[in-house]
Amino acid sequence: MKGSHEIELRVKDILKLNNYELKAYFSLLKNGKSKPIDIAKDAKIPIQRVYDTLKSLQGKGLIMADNNNNYEVIDPKVSFSSIANSLVIETKNKAKEIEELGLLINSMVAQKSNEEIKIIHGINQSFGHAISLIKLCNEKPYFMVYKVIDKLNELWPSIYELIDSIKNGAYVIYPENVNLQDKYIKLLNERKIEMIKSTVTFMDLMVGCDSVIIGLPSSSYDVISVYINNKEFANALKQRLIELTRFNKD
Repeated sequence: MKGSHEIELRVKDILKLNNYELKAYFSLLKNGKSKPIDIAKDAKIPIQRVYDTLKSLQGKGLIMADNNNNYEVIDPKVSFSSIANSLVIETKNKAKEIEELGLLINSMVAQKSNEEIKIIHGINQSFGHAISLIKLCNEKPYFMVYKVIDKLNELWPSIYELIDSIKNGAYVIYPENVNLQDKYIKLLNERKIEMIKSTVTFMDLMVGCDSVIIGLPSSSYDVISVYINNKEFANALKQRLIELTRFNKD
């Protein structure tokens, strides 16, 4: 069990509370339903500041007041879950805005090159790029997974987002010696993702439409990926993966 001081610091940092808000909140946690004047005394908050402080905590969804001006905390399981869900919705809305802005700006580019090679640094950026490609590509993408399997639990939130973006199915080539848990297999089947065991998996990559992403471990960024947008290269790699899947099915 973490110490109370450490928990207070985490609450302050994660919920962005000021010192008065933090003191008032933990005073109510400790003492239960209380009047503002009692909260001010216990938390050592100037009486002229306590009302604004309590109003702010109400606005954050952490406490509530009754008709007799008594304040108490909302069940932390409920209030913190509500805040977390609000953040998820806010993040998704922000992501949608950014995506729409990208499409708008893309239409303003005077001359676009169809071919592109670039380096992507970091796990989140690599997954984000892959998800964007899946949304823009109507065909079934091919994946080869290698090192990702070793960090399946750690990377699962990002992997789930990627799987959730797949609407038309996919092919995933993975190491022959790996046995996936039933919960993963069920989700993959729901998304019409065909899992193909192979003895020759050697890197993490994705190919779909005219694009390829190849991911490799990096000491500086955990993962460094190469993004290649080239129809000839993508088709050649896709053909090799198709041959590989046929070989492993036979």
